[in-house]
Amino acid sequence: MNKTVIVSALAGALAFAGWVGWTADQLHQQDHEVLARWAQVHAAEQAQFAEVPVVLALADQKSAVDPSVRAGARARCGLLGQFDNADVLMDDAQRFDRYKQVRAECTGQLFRLLAAVHTESAVATDPHVQALGQSLTRGQDSVDAVRAQYRQALKSYNAMVRRLPTRVAAGLLGYQERPDFVRLAQDDA
Repeated sequence: MNKTVIVSALAGALAFAGWVGWTADQLHQQDHEVLARWAQVHAAEQAQFAEVPVVLALADQKSAVDPSVRAGARARCGLLGQFDNADVLMDDAQRFDRYKQVRAECTGQLFRLLAAVHTESAVATDPHVQALGQSLTRGQDSVDAVRAQYRQALKSYNAMVRRLPTRVAAGLLGYQERPDFVRLAQDDA
C-alpha cells in the first residue's frame, strides 16, 4: 500500500509539474505577444514624430517663424526622448501618464509650429513639413490599428491570467494581469 501511495503521489507531482511547465510556456507566449504588440504601438507613436527634427531645422532657417513657437515645439517634443524605452512605459503607470502628457503637449506645439510654418510658402511645401502634417492628422489611423492589435493580445493574456486553474500557475510563476494603458490613454483623449 505504501508503494501505491508513493507512486500515486509521484505521478501526481509529475503531472502537476508537467501542467505547470505547459502553462508556463503558454503564459510566456502570451506575455511575449503582448510585449511585441506594445513595442509596435510605441514604434508607431514614435514614427508620428520622425520628421520633427527636420521641420524644426527648417523653421529655424526662417526668421519669420515665431521663435517662441519654435522654442515651445523644441522643448515639448524634446521631452519625448525620455520615453524611448517602451518596456519601462508598459510597467509604470505614472511614467505612462507622464508620457501621455508630454505626447499631447508635443502634438499641440507641433500643430502651432505647422500653422506658423505655413506662413512661409517655401517651407510649407517642403516634403518634410507635409509628411509631419500627414503624420499628425492621418497617421493616427495606423497608430489606432496597432493599438487595437495590442489591446486584443492584452485581453487574451489577461483572460488567461485570470482563468482558473491557470491563475494558480500564473501566481506561482509571477505573471500578473496587466493594465490597459492604451484604453486609458484613448479615454483621456
